[in-house]
Amino acid sequence: MKSRVEAAKKEIKNDKIQDEIVIKLKELFPECSSLTLRETGFEVREIMNEILLKYNRKVVLDFDGIEIITQGFGDEIVGVFVRKNGLDFVKNKIKVVNANNFIRGTLNWVVSYSKKMAQNNSSS
Repeated sequence: MKSRVEAAKKEIKNDKIQDEIVIKLKELFPECSSLTLRETGFEVREIMNEILLKYNRKVVLDFDGIEIITQGFGDEIVGVFVRKNGLDFVKNKIKVVNANNFIRGTLNWVVSYSKKMAQNNSSS
């Protein structure tokens, strides 16, 4: 598993021209049409952190070939960023493409929930 993350990070280092970096989830996880584990989301978030923080580029999450994600996976790839950096950061820095209605619905739920959590934490 670690080799997928390291290979993706190496590819990012070699692509210094683009404003956006595309993470093709099906290429990272070719055996999966469903991304259901929080740990898998954590792996993707490691790659996203590299792109967002180290290289200051926009992340494009390409869901082509992926049919289902869980809330746990979605939380790792979007929810954590909403709670840590705010909704505007996510809107400006993370783009989702080729996602079906189920995946979009799951991500929207995660964003909504994470936004509420962030507001509750800031008011306590």
